[in-house]
Amino acid sequence: MSATNAKLSQKALKSAINRHNWALQWCWNYEKMQAAGYAYAMVPVIKELYSDNEERCRHLERHMQFYNTHPGASALILGADIALEEAYQYETGDSLKVALMGPLAGIGDTIQAVLVTPPFNIIAAGLANEGNAIGAILASTLPLLVLFLIRWPLFNYGYKQGVNVINDVQGAGKLDKLQVGASVLGVTVMGGFIPSMIGKKLVVKLGKDLTIGENTVAAKTLQQVLDAIFPNIVPLLLTFACYWLIKSKKKSPLFVIMTLFVVTFILGALGWMA
Repeated sequence: MSATNAKLSQKALKSAINRHNWALQWCWNYEKMQAAGYAYAMVPVIKELYSDNEERCRHLERHMQFYNTHPGASALILGADIALEEAYQYETGDSLKVALMGPLAGIGDTIQAVLVTPPFNIIAAGLANEGNAIGAILASTLPLLVLFLIRWPLFNYGYKQGVNVINDVQGAGKLDKLQVGASVLGVTVMGGFIPSMIGKKLVVKLGKDLTIGENTVAAKTLQQVLDAIFPNIVPLLLTFACYWLIKSKKKSPLFVIMTLFVVTFILGALGWMA
């Protein structure tokens, strides 16, 4: 065995994480998906841990096996895997990769789809609705930037935890709590923005305007009455109705969107909504 028994240098660690973060997806393919990018990231690590080129090639071939997970969450796997490679527990590292790439794909997708992307897109939609071009930049750039920059701290955490990171991913640690927290926070943010994004008002009047002398008292609209009972009850009920259609009635999101479009168009044409 040509093991050097050396402690990995900071140069090798930085090179590995930079290669992973920038190049993991560059050679993505349908056969082994992210394997080539992952093996490329492991090159500086394997070079320092082994002195014989044949031995190096053998270990890099291990990292050319099928690999696919969320690109951001993959940094956590890389950190833990490198810690095990450094301890020459590479068989455990290979098992760890297989065990974690599925669960971390789900966690990464949840955080990206629920916590990171929706708040930026909602703010961007508000800016775009006002004719501000910054909305397009905000929606297309900032979520990706946040998801990219988080890779370095995830790598450091995985490297420090090593094999113990499995406990975090499988429900006994911080990542499980982070996933639940991300879901709750994302839904809360979405719910908080619904009233501000649905600006339509039910302007149909309940009764007629009352004229007393030179003064006219306008009849209350349906929206004013509803707001007096429960502010923003219309957006809330609309949200529940959409959820009910999708969840219980198994209607597609496209059907719900088109139904809302038709209903609001008719109400607007009748002058009942503004």
